[in-house]
Amino acid sequence: MDGAKLTEFLEYQIKEKLFSAYQFYTSKNGVKTNSGFGGTISFKNRHVIDCATVFDIASITKVVLAVPVLYHLIYNKKLSPDCKVCKFFNDISDDVTVFELIDHSSGFPAWTPFYDEINGTLSIENKKAEAVRIISKVKREKRKRIYSDINYILLGFILEKIHGKSLDAIFSEFLIENGIKTEICFNPKNAVPLTSYSTLRKNYPDKTVEDENSFFLGGKTAHAGLFASAKETVNYFEQLLAKEWFRKVSLNLNFAGFDKPEGNNSNYGTNPDPENQIGHLGFTGTAILIDLKKEKIAALFTNATHPSAEKVDRKERIKKVRQHFFDLLT
Repeated sequence: MDGAKLTEFLEYQIKEKLFSAYQFYTSKNGVKTNSGFGGTISFKNRHVIDCATVFDIASITKVVLAVPVLYHLIYNKKLSPDCKVCKFFNDISDDVTVFELIDHSSGFPAWTPFYDEINGTLSIENKKAEAVRIISKVKREKRKRIYSDINYILLGFILEKIHGKSLDAIFSEFLIENGIKTEICFNPKNAVPLTSYSTLRKNYPDKTVEDENSFFLGGKTAHAGLFASAKETVNYFEQLLAKEWFRKVSLNLNFAGFDKPEGNNSNYGTNPDPENQIGHLGFTGTAILIDLKKEKIAALFTNATHPSAEKVDRKERIKKVRQHFFDLLT
């Protein structure tokens, strides 16, 4: 990978106002092959970022927290992928399984604005109970795979029920039990690149998750909420993939929860390898790709939703940036 050309390309995207900050980090066989960073906290705040600056990783939270913790429970026979979700929530249809939530095959729609439908003065626990009630009434498209935040919101609630603890405590215990060292967290202490203006908060999120549902439900959810640097995220997956139990469950479940890149117009590059690659994207402008055969991992983090997710052609522009980056990886 030509780091200089990549940096020049990413700096151009800053000038074009696609994002104000970026980081990238790549490794092979656990050894760094390239890294870089640039830009500022926002287009107005000229505080320069560095390699340790953390980004709102948005939906990458799903595969950093929810999927590994669930896999660990499955490996230890404390949870079956065939377990019915109604075991935890009586109101949820009795034909939905835990695996279907993990695999996005439950048929639940992609999203619903809980923050618009639930009384904001309720406690976090009561908000979660109301969210489950709303989900129970949502129309599902059975036997259809739909990428859905609702699946992982429910999975987060299930993890809390199983462990009797909040997700941040669950994640901390998981890391300790597996000897994984990481700075990935829910509550960043230092300045974070700004994301999109929040109509719910009437301001830009300040070291808080961009996702409005996550923020409304306390900020510690299984579908979004974690903050990390590109380096920490790559290092985290290096450690996770070295665990025999993770490899075993991953293969048994066909890496359920991860994306399997395919097609010549993928966010993961123009020539992905669906047989050997897995990855995930984050709405804020983050992405990670793991090549299991070549033992390469690459992460590209940006704040592409800043100052607004409604900027012209944002989705197509960040897709092209990701393609360029991941094409260099492979």
